Amino acid sequence: MTIATMQTRDIGSWPKNIALARSTGRGWKDIHAQHVAVEPWTGTLDPVGNPCLGYCVNRPAQIRRRIGRGGTTETSTLRPRQFHLIPALDQSEWQRRGRSEMLAMHLRQGLINDTARQMWSATAQQVELDIPLGTSDPLLEQLALAILQTLREEPDPSSALYVEELVHAMVVRLVRAYTANGRSARTMPDIDAPDRCEIWRLRDVIEDRIAEDLSLEALAAEVGVSPRTLSRVCLKQWGTTVHQYVLSRRIERAKVMLLSTDLAITSIAFDTGFSNQSHLATAFRRITGLTPKDYRSSGRF
Repeated sequence: MTIATMQTRDIGSWPKNIALARSTGRGWKDIHAQHVAVEPWTGTLDPVGNPCLGYCVNRPAQIRRRIGRGGTTETSTLRPRQFHLIPALDQSEWQRRGRSEMLAMHLRQGLINDTARQMWSATAQQVELDIPLGTSDPLLEQLALAILQTLREEPDPSSALYVEELVHAMVVRLVRAYTANGRSARTMPDIDAPDRCEIWRLRDVIEDRIAEDLSLEALAAEVGVSPRTLSRVCLKQWGTTVHQYVLSRRIERAKVMLLSTDLAITSIAFDTGFSNQSHLATAFRRITGLTPKDYRSSGRF
């Protein structure tokens, strides 16, 4: 299933809502994202088969929610940096008071099911997420903010792959932390996972080959596991995705070279694994807030 056929709700088109940015047309898989200015509303939402994870970007809103007929009614103030969920498989009733900006992320239910089966070695057909109103989750937040930042930027050839890895990491976190079996499954052994020594060796590989192909697939082959297994293990042990870790090391290496050498910025870009100077400048500014030229002029680490 592709994003073109994935069932979602076009929240940005609801009366008085304003879509500030959409993922439509960007080639993103497994996620449909909208940055939306949301107005007060009351209504009932029928299930569309894919959950919608909501992240409050700014301004609080009073939310009343009931999932399923006869379900318990929840009431909470959804504050900035908190999450809520529109379920994939159940009807839900909502009342919102207050205007706020939300990042609405429809995630492909099939990916959630597949991830759960891989993590649990189980045969569950449908996995339901359970996220209380007003949930705070620092790791989930960092992944959501990275998706939001990419959504705000002009599309580039690497963004689809970048977002795909972010979404996979997000789904692993959701399945581990917000499903009925997730918590108990954490104690199950993973015979395919690389051990701690291999993970440390992987760090050395990244440092030694910073200018080479360090894609998830290439690094997984280095360790001898599947890309998805490596992604899951690195998220657990490093607290970040493989892509984000590699990017952070490339930026740190570029910082050192900018301040300790007189090499042209184009040469530094190639020497740190970026495709060109523009690619380095975009990533550098996203992480540091400065261009490489301005960072070199500032003379600070």
